[in-house]
Amino acid sequence: MAQLMDQIVHVRFDGRSEELRLSGLNLLPGASDEQIKRAVAVHFDLPQRHLDDHVVVRTSQAIIVRPEAVYG
Repeated sequence: MAQLMDQIVHVRFDGRSEELRLSGLNLLPGASDEQIKRAVAVHFDLPQRHLDDHVVVRTSQAIIVRPEAVYG
């Protein structure tokens, strides 16, 4: 379980790229997308709405919080 708690959260916003630990955000592995975005906003002292256009993508190696891709 401790291994899951230390899952990497890769965050991209405003041209920045940061790697955080899920446990450092005080989140459990089953945290919802909204909980993750709220914790990231608090961590970076941002208004939560700053991440409204971001998506949360879960892979086997990390959780990625990034701007939604726009095609076309």
